[in-house]
Amino acid sequence: MPNHFAADATTLPRQLLVTPDVSSRAHIATFASQLAQALARGIRLVQLRNRSLDADGYRALAESALALTHAAGAELILNPPHDVADLWLDAVDDARAGIVPQADGWHLTSARLMACKARPRGWKRVSAACHDAAQLAHAARLELDFVTLSPVLATATHPNATPLGWPAFTALASQASLPVFALGGMRADMLANARHAGAYGVAAIRAFWPAA
Repeated sequence: MPNHFAADATTLPRQLLVTPDVSSRAHIATFASQLAQALARGIRLVQLRNRSLDADGYRALAESALALTHAAGAELILNPPHDVADLWLDAVDDARAGIVPQADGWHLTSARLMACKARPRGWKRVSAACHDAAQLAHAARLELDFVTLSPVLATATHPNATPLGWPAFTALASQASLPVFALGGMRADMLANARHAGAYGVAAIRAFWPAA
């Protein structure tokens, strides 16, 4: 299936690493070591997803990840815990004052996406999690840069979620005017299949994350 995305998507990497959760600041050093390995293997787009840390902990995690990603020429997209997002998303204009780490972008959960009336300000890239046609359409209205569409296949990360399967994914991706990353049960060797189904690229946690 042909891709139909805007020319400015050509600088977007085809693989998106969604990081595993870090439960405490004590584990940041181990996380950084594994992230460095992923970057050394060629990852150039990282979504820093976390649901466990407080604002100070996530800031420390982001600062560590920023140093590594930017040294590797990669981009870092923030996806903090929900309460941290509540504090930071409206404070984007104050990022230079140190409230929000100087990352390359922000990722919206599907719930926050649907609550947004306009694209969040101050970010090079803004992405969102989508699961259906309504969410894809709203992401396009907000002029976001890319989305993840999930879950394509069964995944241990969300064992209770019903997979879309490739036929439904293809039908949804064909409606999208934004680059779509296939997420859920993806492996690096699935990129060709995903693109044939209308995806721009593939996103994954375990497939792109080095073993401890």
